[in-house]
Amino acid sequence: MNDTSQNAETNGVLEPPVSFRASLKYLGPGLILAGSIVGSGELIATTRTGAEAGYSLLWLIVVGCVLKVFAQVEICRHCITHGETTLTALDKIPKCGRAISVFWLVTFLFGLGQLGGIVGGVGQALDLVLPMPESLMHGRGDFIWAAVVTVATILLLTVGGFSLIETICVCLVGTFTLITVGNVVALQTHGEWAIHWSDLREGLSFGLPKAVGESTPVLTALAAFGIIGVGASELVAYPYWCLEKGYGKFIGARDESDSWAARARGWIRVLQIDAWGSMVVYTLSTVAFYLLGAAVLHRLSEVPEGLDMIRTLANMYEPVFGKAGESILLFGAVAVLFSTFFVSNANKSRLMSDTLDVFGLVQLKGNDPLRQRWIKFFSVFFPLLCLTIYWFIPKPVLLVLLSGLMQSLLLPVVAFAALWFRFRHSDARLRPGRAWDAMLLLSFLCFVVIGIYIAVTKGGQLWEKLAGG
Repeated sequence: MNDTSQNAETNGVLEPPVSFRASLKYLGPGLILAGSIVGSGELIATTRTGAEAGYSLLWLIVVGCVLKVFAQVEICRHCITHGETTLTALDKIPKCGRAISVFWLVTFLFGLGQLGGIVGGVGQALDLVLPMPESLMHGRGDFIWAAVVTVATILLLTVGGFSLIETICVCLVGTFTLITVGNVVALQTHGEWAIHWSDLREGLSFGLPKAVGESTPVLTALAAFGIIGVGASELVAYPYWCLEKGYGKFIGARDESDSWAARARGWIRVLQIDAWGSMVVYTLSTVAFYLLGAAVLHRLSEVPEGLDMIRTLANMYEPVFGKAGESILLFGAVAVLFSTFFVSNANKSRLMSDTLDVFGLVQLKGNDPLRQRWIKFFSVFFPLLCLTIYWFIPKPVLLVLLSGLMQSLLLPVVAFAALWFRFRHSDARLRPGRAWDAMLLLSFLCFVVIGIYIAVTKGGQLWEKLAGG
């Protein structure tokens, strides 16, 4: 049977594609996820780690991106085969489900402050490229640009659907990723900046740096691991995009028939291709940023921080692009930060709509038109709220620290949920093998360690800010 006949659709149920090539047309949720991941973390934090540690933590970058996918797939496997959203699934966990939902909601609200900082970052970058006259709004050209970005985000989110969001993410992240990867390749023709096989061997040798500023190598390693790949927000949001793409509908209502199990296994295979494919994209981007930090900034003994951050980051592009390096960096900053702001608001509009349903405030189950109206409402409300936060708190350090602290605490909680779905609530016909289970357990342990470390770090920074007034 060929792929065309295999994909006959009946009442929303769709047989899964047989070949890898046929599966490609059903991918997309992972690309949206990558649009959220390849943001300020990869551009700033990953580059900073390379600048401090040199090549020695390259292995951690790769392992970190790979390990987190197991929890991501496991949560989504549960959602698409049970036909329920992430928050609905979390809320149903016995004894602690409602507590997890409430904790998630608190984390969600704190995350809005961080988005206020991100839209401000886009405004600041644009104001550097195209500065507004000082006479406008008392020199707050950054806010004017942030307002422009906010309006653009609202229009794109309310006018377009899944396909438009997917396309924008591919264009923004893809363009800058290709430029950055091309920059790494071009460095090979610039003598002193070239990356040698000995450098890669050092980076992939599972070693730790001898010294990293004032930090110990283990703490630097944990910090690097925590900022790469999928985080708690992405773990919760990813199943929504998979459901919106149609994976759950294509599988159909759960029953005991062999045909349902076969169909479910087929769409789980598509889900895995999507998740691992997006992992390749954001890992490639992350590794490229890390290598630039190690190859250029580490050799220059420069670390991106403070007011000189943009200038320092721009130095990564100067060996290849010369003075145009700063312009390229500013373009990249706008692209990845806007992508993060855009996708995060798209995520939040869907999550908050579902929250209304989970907490019994609005009945949305089986009423897709009503759900879509709520999504559009929040697609307007949240961007405007983020802009308002930036106006009143142009340097929302405390909000960012609070958001980071809550996200770190949520990370092991969501990873625990993945284990519960796998070992206590999975269909025996769809269970993965022992190797998968071992990697899922390892992923959970890493999430716990990362969550505790980041919670302690962010908590300490928050206490210092509060104590300092």
